[in-house]
Amino acid sequence: MKVLIAEDEPISNLYLKNTLVRWGYEVVSTKNGSEAWEVLRGSNPQWIAILDWEMPKMKGIEVCQKIRADSRISTGTYVILITGRDLDEDIEMGFKAGADDYLKKPFNNQILKAKLETARRALNL
Repeated sequence: MKVLIAEDEPISNLYLKNTLVRWGYEVVSTKNGSEAWEVLRGSNPQWIAILDWEMPKMKGIEVCQKIRADSRISTGTYVILITGRDLDEDIEMGFKAGADDYLKKPFNNQILKAKLETARRALNL
């Protein structure tokens, strides 16, 4: 299963990438929302997209909105927003933008792994 990581913080990006590769995922890593959107637009496979909310050039929530507005990409993409935001209105905003799941930083690896397995099952339905 392919996983797209969009995380602008280099250490977090590398940590996520190494962890997911170790778990057997095929990972594409980007540093901002614009790069993530270009990867998604240029391909047609199923993706699990892990999008950091706060990034330069395009925020993760904006990428999420673009994904949901494009029917070619939307049906095969499961979006997990990661962020330090934890107010109810922020979580609601993320889901209204089309996120399938939400993970608060700092996150627990076992929770991340469980959310990725949920995403895999959802995409295989």
